[in-house]
This record gives sequence, structure tokens and C-alpha cells, in this order.
Amino acid sequence: MREITHTFGLDCGLIGTLTLPRGRPSRMGLVLFNSGVVHRVGPHRINVKLARQLAERGVASIRFDLHGMGDSARANGALAYDAQVVCDLQDAMSLLEQHAGTQRFVLLGFCSGAQQSYLAAEKDHRVDTIVLYDAFAFHTMRSRLRFLWLRMRSQGSGVTALASYARKGVTALAGLPGSIAARLQSRSPADPGGGDQPIDKAAFARGLRLLTQKGVTVVVVHAGDDFSQVNYVRQIRDAFGRAWPGNGATTVFLEFVDHIATSTPAQRCFMDALCNIVLNATLRKIDPPTHYTGMRNTEPGSTNNAST
Repeated sequence: MREITHTFGLDCGLIGTLTLPRGRPSRMGLVLFNSGVVHRVGPHRINVKLARQLAERGVASIRFDLHGMGDSARANGALAYDAQVVCDLQDAMSLLEQHAGTQRFVLLGFCSGAQQSYLAAEKDHRVDTIVLYDAFAFHTMRSRLRFLWLRMRSQGSGVTALASYARKGVTALAGLPGSIAARLQSRSPADPGGGDQPIDKAAFARGLRLLTQKGVTVVVVHAGDDFSQVNYVRQIRDAFGRAWPGNGATTVFLEFVDHIATSTPAQRCFMDALCNIVLNATLRKIDPPTHYTGMRNTEPGSTNNAST
């Protein structure tokens, strides 16, 4: 494995590190970039660990800072932010293509990076797969009931717990009219995958379907440590119903992983899942919805810690 840091892009203002395998790399490469304002190494250096693990399996990658992030310089302001991000991602793909011969790419959109991966996939035909990690949640009746059941299971059903549930129920009912009014006033469409605005589910579903029709694989990954948002593997598919893109999209649920994969076992589980996604992309394969129920460090594709 070799790691080389380069300057590239507009006015050589971008900083990125290539991680290259010893032998001939796969024609599929991985692009890693900032999550919010986090440096290109990722939360708890997860991007570094993932890049090196994939290099051992023959996959080249680049991890880089977008303009104005980490070690990269500010952009000159000639482009709007979203357009600049897409250009940065295209420049990163071109650099990896130049040094490793990769022709197709997997983009890991970690949290806020999901929208940016989505936009790049719309613009660049070289994007093969986008991974949308923990960027949004759509509730279903099953997810709400499951959350209540999980809360009751964890807090028990004694007198004190029941009294607490009753108080919370009364408070929720009292605030319901105001909550409904606030939701009606604030409803507006938002771009899929990012920002603090609610996402227009129908528009998002249409966008994902258009991507899959272009041949882009969409993998929606959710961490499961906070069961209040997403708590089962098919949740987004159920929320979309018939609007779900179909065979070109799949879901992954990491049940015991927190959002930034804090613990070592959580990082192993996260990397197992991501390695599996990238290696599947090299094989032109899409797994059915996969639920990682444990945090053992197993080989990608193993069924020891995943169920479908």
C-alpha cells in the first residue's frame, strides 16, 4: 500500500491523499471527503482506516478536503457553493483516475456529504455508486411503534415508568395543536439529502429513481444507536412505498453503531459494511437490504454479523 498527498484542482487549492494498493488497482475507486466541517480524515480517522482496509483488497481511494475545509484553500467565489463542491468532487475523481486508472467511482456521502454525492452523481457519468449515510430519516407507523416498544423495554413497566409515560403523553397531547400548526406553516420542499430543512419525500424519491435509471446504484445507510429516527432496515423503503427506486437501490442498517462510529467495535462494523458496498460495486452486485445486528469484525460479505 502507498499513500501520496497531492495538491490539485482550481489553482491547486485542494489537498488530498491517495491510498493505492500494491498491485494493480480495481477500476472502481472510492472518494472520501468532509462530513460537515470535519477534516478529510473523518470522525475518529474513520476515512483513513477505511481507505487502508480497502487498499488491502485492491481498491484505490482518495480522501480530500473540499475548498474552504481542512487543509484546502478557499475557492475564488466564481461558483455557487453546490456547483463548487461538484467541481471539487470531479477534480478528485480525475486525480484518482490519473494515478490509479480508475474509471468508475463510489462516493461516500457521510451525513451532510450525502447531498453533495447526490449532486455529483447527477452531473458526472463516472459516478457508479453513492452511499448516503445518516443524512435523513422518514418515519413510518412501524418505526414509531417500534421506538415506543424499545423505550418501554429499556425503561421497564413499573409504577414509576408508567407514571412517566402518562406525564409525557399528557404533555404531548397538550402540545399537539401547536405542533400541527407549526408543521403546516413550515412545510416546504428541500433538496434531497442535506440541510436543516425537511426533505420533500416525493421529490427525493423521484430524484433517486432518475439516478438509478441512469445506472447509478444508491445505497442508503443508517446508524441505529438512536432508535428514535431509524430503527429497522426497510424503514425508508416502507416510507417511500411504490416510489422506492427498486432494483437500483438498497438499504443498510447498522443497529449498534452510533452516528460517528465512536467505539472501536462500531468502527469495525461500519468498515465491514462500507467495504462490502465498495467490493459489491466492483462486482456490479447489489445486496438486498442488510441489517448488521452485531459489531464483530468479520470479512465483508460474511453473514455472521448481518441479516438480510
